[in-house]
Amino acid sequence: MKEYSRIVIEEYCLSHRKTKKSKFLWNLLELSYNMECEPEDWEMIELEKLIFREKSPELKAALEDMDEFFCS
Repeated sequence: MKEYSRIVIEEYCLSHRKTKKSKFLWNLLELSYNMECEPEDWEMIELEKLIFREKSPELKAALEDMDEFFCS
């Protein structure tokens, strides 16, 4: 996963601390640092839904990068 994508997601999570979306993304972000852990199927489905609904092009690209990272 590109470091820039991690930064974009971290910035989103830090600026929206109390949202369900940011808590979910923060958990996935932590998983991305540990190569031995993989997200569960429901988490990948939720990530796909977030990508589809995301309006910010920068955050959407970062989420797509995360999705590609976990699927490879």
